[in-house]
Amino acid sequence: MDLADSAEMEKRAGMRRHARSKHALDFFPIEEGNGMKRMATMCTGILLLLAVGACKKEASLTQEGDINLAGCEVPAGLTPKQAEAQECALNLVEPVLTADPVVAVPDSAVINEALAGQAILLGDAQENQEARRIAEGDLNGDGVSDKAVLFMLEANDGSMAYSTYLAAFVREEGGLRRVDSRRVAGYGEVAQTLFVRDGVLMASILVQGPDDATCCPSMEKKVSYLLHNGKWIEVAGKQE
Repeated sequence: MDLADSAEMEKRAGMRRHARSKHALDFFPIEEGNGMKRMATMCTGILLLLAVGACKKEASLTQEGDINLAGCEVPAGLTPKQAEAQECALNLVEPVLTADPVVAVPDSAVINEALAGQAILLGDAQENQEARRIAEGDLNGDGVSDKAVLFMLEANDGSMAYSTYLAAFVREEGGLRRVDSRRVAGYGEVAQTLFVRDGVLMASILVQGPDDATCCPSMEKKVSYLLHNGKWIEVAGKQE
């Protein structure tokens, strides 16, 4: 075999190898495509795992209105550990302010203060405490017992002048309150008795008779008064 025959045989062998390689490629036409698809599938799976993990993490956070094991409501967006560490907020109840109870002033204190004030208004007079008379009864028709007071004020200027007054005290929440006063007797007259009957104030007063000295009245005069709209008015009535 000469060199020309040997070269020809080598050329044919090379052609056969090329043909076999091409035939192998033709036999597996999508091998390269399958690798790309597998790679894409793996990437998609990884992304799905990451997404599921994120969802699980988000789902593990607290939601609005959740309660921890201590029974305390917790804010949204906390991890379980953070949620269990939450303590209940103190339910501070604002104290309710109430009005101070009304303390009743003693009747005697109210009467003394009112009469002292009237004494000042009448020329700085002075009350004769021994001449004071008090009667109790319903004077204004509210079903509650009130007080009527006869009191004598003496002049404080050295003279012997004096006058007798009738004061009305009605009972309200907290005690008595003076509503009116009027003069019922003058110099030389002395109040004797005082009482309330059927809402009418009745009194007996000694006045001077024809032969009586100024110091010593002997004639009895009976008077009746009604408290109307907070004012004393004299009324005619028979006393028994």
